[in-house]
Amino acid sequence: MKLKNYIENLNAVIKSNPNTLDMDVVTSRDNEGNGYTLVYYSPSIGNYSAEEWHTENDVIEEELELNAVLLN
Repeated sequence: MKLKNYIENLNAVIKSNPNTLDMDVVTSRDNEGNGYTLVYYSPSIGNYSAEEWHTENDVIEEELELNAVLLN
């Protein structure tokens, strides 16, 4: 999913349920409901490749491109 689609979906949730702005944010471990956890961190940008995450600082050192947003 692209960030713009995520934001559009999130804005639709907020528009139809404004009280969600004061709710906790939770993420699921997988699509089967095998676990949930609160989101503790702000989004960050970096490089995601072959199931590996490289922070923005790593990207500069390793000459990778910024290609993803990490939500948690």
